Amino acid sequence: MKVLFGICGSISAYKAPWIARELIRLGAEVRVIMTPDATRFVTPLVMQNISKHAVVTEAFAPEHQENGSWHVHWARWADLALVAPCSATTLAKMASGQADNALTLALLSLPRSTPLRLAPAMDPDMWLHPSVQRNLQQLEQDGALILPPQEGELASGLVGPGRLAEPLHIAEWALRPSLKGKTVLITAGPTREPIDGVRFISNHSSGKMGYAIAAEASSRGARVLLISGPVSIAAPSGVEILRVETAREMFAACQQHFSQADILIKSAAVADFTPARVATGKLKKDQLGQDWSIQLEKTNDILQWLGQNKRAEQYLVGFALEIQDAEQNARAKLQRKNCDLVVLNQANQPDSGFGGDNNTITLIGPELKQAWPPLSKQACARRLWDFIEGSLGLS
Repeated sequence: MKVLFGICGSISAYKAPWIARELIRLGAEVRVIMTPDATRFVTPLVMQNISKHAVVTEAFAPEHQENGSWHVHWARWADLALVAPCSATTLAKMASGQADNALTLALLSLPRSTPLRLAPAMDPDMWLHPSVQRNLQQLEQDGALILPPQEGELASGLVGPGRLAEPLHIAEWALRPSLKGKTVLITAGPTREPIDGVRFISNHSSGKMGYAIAAEASSRGARVLLISGPVSIAAPSGVEILRVETAREMFAACQQHFSQADILIKSAAVADFTPARVATGKLKKDQLGQDWSIQLEKTNDILQWLGQNKRAEQYLVGFALEIQDAEQNARAKLQRKNCDLVVLNQANQPDSGFGGDNNTITLIGPELKQAWPPLSKQACARRLWDFIEGSLGLS
């Protein structure tokens, strides 16, 4: 595998030598192009010594010219182009077709059949800025694959999304987009079952686990359909999101789209019951008396329906949030709902369950029990996809 490796101006460029080393260790031949600002963070000499190739930093440096078109030859040499870290400036230039430095000149010369992988890194406010998100969407429409930055502490002292992924993860992701060509359907978040015009029944699900699973699937090349209940977190880059409120709406969306999916992951916390009748307007306390009851009726069991209707080649993952008899209940769900895998975690435990940034997971299969230590939800998502890929022979 021949990799054209681009480096942009970012403090996270200090990881670039390690990314190059991991690419080479995994069998790639690497040629490096650096923006002028990138050279302020890591020297071309370091990258030249690691890659064993001359490093290009200037588009018109005479030592690199090949009849005035070195960029064409390098672009056609590559089997793959990777930019890590990729700055907001380079995202903007690529999205609008500018070629005013050596890196963008070479990237815009890539044949359309050559995969382009971008691993952005920047501060949270910059990453979440509407213009950056528009540029990401444009590049994805143009065929680029984006590895979203991780959450964590950044050089600025801020904490949030923007941290460049670790070198080995970037190298493996770039060389093996294992879910390319697969469609993944994921449900996430809670549902809200209306009582009247202002009140509803819901739960404490934040959607963070499902959104992390969706982001990781997208970064591995999958087409991701994310059916999301009401949450307060931003949609992952690159996913197709369908927003719903109630269990009925989520069930209908799953029925509509499940036949497209190769892999189905039901991580949403769907209400088991919904009010039988929804009051018009707002119910008033003084009209209800001292004792007030609501008649509830069962909602559709989405996971059971998926298990009953999935094709032999579809892979179904359910989630089980338990308090007591956790493994026993998870195994019963695995069999009863015809799942290929159940992800078990426990409510009311540290680093587990609803709301937090971490999770403690045990994978339950027909002949499997694999317990993990507490991990961030992003790390859980990576390990979950590693397991699924291994089970399906995709890794």
